[in-house]
Amino acid sequence: MINQKELFDGVYAKTGKIFTDERGYFYEKYNHQFLIDKNVSFVQENISKSKKGTIRGLHWQTEPNAQDKLVTCIAGEIYDVAVDLRKNSETFGQYCSVVLNEFENTSLWIPKGFAHGFQALTEDCIISYSVSGDFSKDGSKTINPLCPTINIAWPIKDIILSHNDSKALNLIEQFDQEIFF
Repeated sequence: MINQKELFDGVYAKTGKIFTDERGYFYEKYNHQFLIDKNVSFVQENISKSKKGTIRGLHWQTEPNAQDKLVTCIAGEIYDVAVDLRKNSETFGQYCSVVLNEFENTSLWIPKGFAHGFQALTEDCIISYSVSGDFSKDGSKTINPLCPTINIAWPIKDIILSHNDSKALNLIEQFDQEIFF
């Protein structure tokens, strides 16, 4: 059985069943019924490793290359966020967040129409992303994770950012572009 908690319209924190014994544990990240319920099929699995304080994001892909994502922290702990980029949504430009870690077996379901980012709260965090579409360099977009309009309360103040993320435009600076949903 999988428990789900809706954080925003369409964004869910889902906790899968875990089976433990003297060897360790077995965790079901998703199953066929989950894919049917979400009307999605995953085409790619990505893994990233991040140092404590690292912020990755806020990333998304535009149509026709938009992706649904199922994000799971398989080692360490992260502060995971989804930012609503659906122009007609009541929560446009707002974010929801959840702490994901290797012990609780919770994943964040992020549908098309949201940017995604996270901050590593422990050393050597390993994150798994199941995605519904292939990466497109032309469709890949970024909002600066320190955008004052979104104002994400990142837990760790001593941050590590990639050059691309630190130079990305804020939400307002990108609003007139036809890149949102």
